[in-house]
Amino acid sequence: MGVLTLELLGKLSYVLVLVIAGICLNWAGQRYPTLRLPVTRFFRFLHAYTIIIILPVVVFFSIARYSPADVLGFSNSFAIGFLVSGICFVVSVMISKRVGDSRERTVALALNSGYMNVTYLGFPVIYAVLGSSALGPAALYAMGVGIPHVILGTVLLTLLSKRKVEPRALTISVISFPAVFALIAALLFVVFSAPLPSSLYTSFDQYVAPVFFTLMLLLVGYQTTITSPKQYKDELLSVGAFRFVVSPVLAYVFIVALGLDITRDLTPKPALLQSSMPPAVFNLVLAHNFKRDTKLYGALMFYPTLFFLFVVLPLLSTFLAA
Repeated sequence: MGVLTLELLGKLSYVLVLVIAGICLNWAGQRYPTLRLPVTRFFRFLHAYTIIIILPVVVFFSIARYSPADVLGFSNSFAIGFLVSGICFVVSVMISKRVGDSRERTVALALNSGYMNVTYLGFPVIYAVLGSSALGPAALYAMGVGIPHVILGTVLLTLLSKRKVEPRALTISVISFPAVFALIAALLFVVFSAPLPSSLYTSFDQYVAPVFFTLMLLLVGYQTTITSPKQYKDELLSVGAFRFVVSPVLAYVFIVALGLDITRDLTPKPALLQSSMPPAVFNLVLAHNFKRDTKLYGALMFYPTLFFLFVVLPLLSTFLAA
């Protein structure tokens, strides 16, 4: 077994072990009453800390380190993320309409088919497999997916719950979202060519990022909801086909169409990895907040995440490392 293979195996094990540890902590908190309160409080705090601190800091350091020419060079990752997720979403809706699915099922399938876990799971995987240099295009790809996801998901679940959509409040919530605000701040540093000291970025890569991504992977595992897959077999097959076949194929098509080189350019490798991610955590958060079928959303997150970790990630990582 070569050195490269051993190194890749170590990186994949790092991701897998931490996600499984999070799943085990979730199970232990539910199984043992004495652990329920401390485990719940810890991960509730970690979720808030991730949104307010971790994601904005990661996005800022991922973008602000680059020159305007560099950012312009991989800005196509935003467009790829936007188009790949948008096409999967629209095609899923069209199929559901064609077969006569209910509105509830149509929305659940479309959100989970279109919008993937590009932040909580995506950033740590990109860092582990491709290194910190790939976080820049990964951050822009995540914004291309995340911004329309927040808007569409909130609007659809609001309408499904027969509530009134408040455009002004929705716009403010998107613009003021910490990661989006951090992206704007980072781009200002780039535009005005005001880079921070290189030692600061080195310290972030070596000491801060590993801690942040460890916590995020634990959170991914904890947020999965273990449910029986039998009653959701058709939904899982449909979402799995979009997430692990249609989405990466679309990403590859756009990469080729843009004339990008997988080995030379920054965009292709993180774009392919993020396009192959399982459904986003935010879908399950929306289901909880709007009191929808959390078992369905939980199943559509849990089983594709396991399939990604055990099958898709090792195969795709080996291909990208070749």
